[in-house]
Amino acid sequence: MPQLELAGLPGDNPLGFLAALGAQVAANEVDAPVSLRWSDEPVPHAVLGGIGDGDAVAEAALTMASAWLDGPALAADLDPKLKLEPDEIRQYLATARAAGFHGSLAMCLVAENSLDGGGKAKPSDFYFTAGQMKFMTMAREILNDVTREELAADMTGPWMYASSKPSLMWDVVDDRVYALTSTNPSDEKKQTNPGAEALALLGLSRYPCFRAATGTVSTGCSGSWKRGSFTWPLWDRFATSAVVGALLAHGSMPALDGAESTRAFEGHARQYGGWGVMRVMQSQIRRSDQGGYGTFGPPRVIWRRG
Repeated sequence: MPQLELAGLPGDNPLGFLAALGAQVAANEVDAPVSLRWSDEPVPHAVLGGIGDGDAVAEAALTMASAWLDGPALAADLDPKLKLEPDEIRQYLATARAAGFHGSLAMCLVAENSLDGGGKAKPSDFYFTAGQMKFMTMAREILNDVTREELAADMTGPWMYASSKPSLMWDVVDDRVYALTSTNPSDEKKQTNPGAEALALLGLSRYPCFRAATGTVSTGCSGSWKRGSFTWPLWDRFATSAVVGALLAHGSMPALDGAESTRAFEGHARQYGGWGVMRVMQSQIRRSDQGGYGTFGPPRVIWRRG
């Protein structure tokens, strides 16, 4: 079976992890089924099985990006901050479901009847934009402007941080703490890796969100809006798209404080080895008190195969 090493997509960084999911989603458009695993290294990277041509993956990602830009999930006439009224949410999701796979991102952005304090859509936990940043505008720009060369470069790495194109703030390096720097990090111009950003946006389609008592909850995420966490598994056996979906759903139980939650996590984790999971990672989701901008905190290993 041909294999494609994606050395530029690290599994211990949420951006790299989401980008690898996006690479598999795109690759399945040209070679089915394409499987995904992670290398068992200190910094694991993604490996695709069933395809050996990185250019084909990049081309498939461009094709998907074009289809999504023409589809309902990122429609240009939507509110750029996704501040949708209840009736608008229902119409948005119904139109997206009717579009099939090319509308699937909508179910990962908002959930029906899940509203914020102002009665508008409460977005996905992965919605890190705020203030003057407009998620939908940025997402469209990321997919519209990414090039084949940027996709190929970021899949093979290392990331160069040489672009001023938009970022959805899923890279752990975005978590810049003012108290640990000599200058205010907000004064620095953020540099991005457009290929990884575009692939990660495709990968977000693997993370649907739902209405819960605490608000909108995304698969793999837990806690409050201001102080939550993202938990994700890394596995070393090739997994098809369907199996990856199961791993994301069942291999992302958070490790919480307290004896009862610890016992529940340990009982669940006994299954990980049999599923091929070698490591479970977790990053805090932090949102600023001023504006609500989100970032991922430094990743940590909460479970490791013995």
